[in-house]
Amino acid sequence: MRRRGFTLIELLVVIAIIAILASILFPVFARAREKARQTACLSNMKQLGMACNMYAQDYDEILPTEDYDWDGNGNANEVGIDGSWRGVIMPYCKNTQLFHCSSYRATGTLFDGRYNDKGTTAGYAINDCHQTAPAPSPPENCSLAQIEDSSSVVFLVESNGSEAEILPADDVHGQLSSIASLERHNEGANYAFVDGHAKWLKPTAACKSPGDCLMSIEIE
Repeated sequence: MRRRGFTLIELLVVIAIIAILASILFPVFARAREKARQTACLSNMKQLGMACNMYAQDYDEILPTEDYDWDGNGNANEVGIDGSWRGVIMPYCKNTQLFHCSSYRATGTLFDGRYNDKGTTAGYAINDCHQTAPAPSPPENCSLAQIEDSSSVVFLVESNGSEAEILPADDVHGQLSSIASLERHNEGANYAFVDGHAKWLKPTAACKSPGDCLMSIEIE
């Protein structure tokens, strides 16, 4: 018995169905992959937040700050000489991979654990806004005791790696700017809070309105 083959029309219909299915499934697969990266990043943030708290326990509850003037010349931003929060908490986490989000493609020199890390890049930044007015003087001496609710104040955020800190100009205590890294994971980003816990939030949840911003500090 002679078997009938597929006609050209039938082949085109099958190809069209496959193309439709692919257009539906590929975005789902991409979102699932990003969800996995988001979970890994959240784990990084959790461990970094805990490392910051361990540092504070060893230094009279003084939190890590954004800049360290290692040569003592008054300029804390000299590349290859001065350091940031990343270098000082490194002894508490002992893993440089924690500082690099898998969804961020760094273009500069990656942070490799050095204490004088100014000029290197990483996937996370310290929230400098918690050390700005009305923080105590000098602002970099912010302590755990001076924060009213440590579970509601953001300490670490995701960044594009070019800076070790998110500056007040990026936040202005209530107006979170449209930094690309804050929508890195499925239109949101991970945040580490002062008390050590980490959470995924959309930018609108981190700063709902002026004066209602998790990036701002609360001083007793």
